[in-house]
Amino acid sequence: MIIKPVSVAVDLDSAASNVSTATLVSILNTNSSACLIVNSNGNNFYIGAGERVVVKKLSAETLEATTGSSASVWASAVAYLD
Repeated sequence: MIIKPVSVAVDLDSAASNVSTATLVSILNTNSSACLIVNSNGNNFYIGAGERVVVKKLSAETLEATTGSSASVWASAVAYLD
């Protein structure tokens, strides 16, 4: 996978974020178990342990991870996905 990061990484487990108003976001779950990602539009999805996904969202929407652990879920705005 080739991504072009265009923002600093933010921890979605510490607070909800619009990730620099990005519309394309790379998310990495560093936990040893799956975590739930909640979108402010009312939808949610799970990311497996150690998995990276790229999510398309509206710029005003926020994402928040609910892991119940101290490990981080990092998100960065990206310009494209190959």
